[in-house]
Amino acid sequence: MMLGEVTIVLAVRAVSDLTVHDHLCFVYDRPAEARQSLLDYVVAGLARCERVHVYREPGAPGATIEKGLRAAGLPVSDLMASGMLLVGSAGETCLAGDDGDAARLVDVVATATRAALDEGLTGLRVYVETGFLLDQPDALAAWPGCELRFDLLAKQLPITAVCAYDVREWTPGNLALAEMVHTRRSRHHGALRMHAGRDGTLRLSGEVDWSAADQVYRLLVKTAWSRPTPVLDVSGVSFVDVSGARSIGTACEAIAGRHGPTRLRAAPPLLREIWDSATWSASFPSVRLED
Repeated sequence: MMLGEVTIVLAVRAVSDLTVHDHLCFVYDRPAEARQSLLDYVVAGLARCERVHVYREPGAPGATIEKGLRAAGLPVSDLMASGMLLVGSAGETCLAGDDGDAARLVDVVATATRAALDEGLTGLRVYVETGFLLDQPDALAAWPGCELRFDLLAKQLPITAVCAYDVREWTPGNLALAEMVHTRRSRHHGALRMHAGRDGTLRLSGEVDWSAADQVYRLLVKTAWSRPTPVLDVSGVSFVDVSGARSIGTACEAIAGRHGPTRLRAAPPLLREIWDSATWSASFPSVRLED
């Protein structure tokens, strides 16, 4: 079986298996399968009495969602009139206003979820197409922080979220950053992960070696504004080398002006050994290693 076929099978299964509090990075390469996945995702949410928001882009799988729902026998006009289904523009929602702040969508979703609960619904189900970011450099640079806020919000409220990425349009580097800040991913691509815990703590897991050092630095710096606490839980780090440890220390120094010292919670023995042997407590005074 071809790699592309494997990727899309994993992607379809990942979407159909989602439950409340899941935040999925949905990477696809075949629009037809992605359209079916979106249709199944929306129908499942409506069946669970969830309000469903689809933020789409022209030419992307979500562009035909109303047609697909009607073909499936759903009363689309009634669903939209009652507020159970909202279909809008991802770009216009995220970048409305003069500041072009992509984080606006996170606030929209938080408000909509609370309103759904007040009306007796079980939660909110969201699908966001991300192609609008590709010609918006400032919004693209800020997006990992937005995704991290999404991840935290989905842990705190009854939200199910899918962020869709067309692998044919995204560069590998930007796509890798996006995948790292989701609790669930549609393809098994890289072991490194950075996501939010229920308590707001940022969690880093996987192998932090020389090949991942730059990604770790970029994520820690780019998402600093979105983090509620200056704590990085590193208990899930299975391996770290000198380059990876240095990237953590350098990033913590870079964001110290915003957060103050960063506490590395549950630092594994190998990280402690590198820190002590390199005498980095003096080089990185804004880092506190904790048991």
